[in-house]
Amino acid sequence: MIKGFFAAALLLLLGACGTSLPVSGKPAPAGPPPPSMSDDAIVCPADVKQCPDGSYVSRNPDNGCAFAPCPGERIQ
Repeated sequence: MIKGFFAAALLLLLGACGTSLPVSGKPAPAGPPPPSMSDDAIVCPADVKQCPDGSYVSRNPDNGCAFAPCPGERIQ
């Protein structure tokens, strides 16, 4: 009786998570590979800077990952 309870609980848990066993018994195919990046691609940190007016600016990969200027700020 306890084994049946645990089996039913496991099936309910899997059903609630949206996980189902494949009907054919075969594993699902893998997803597509990630896109390739060129060797010279610049990836900047994903941090942001808060400007005096309360807005935010992110880093610019075309400017050596320096922060973009805040609205109304002069570019140096």
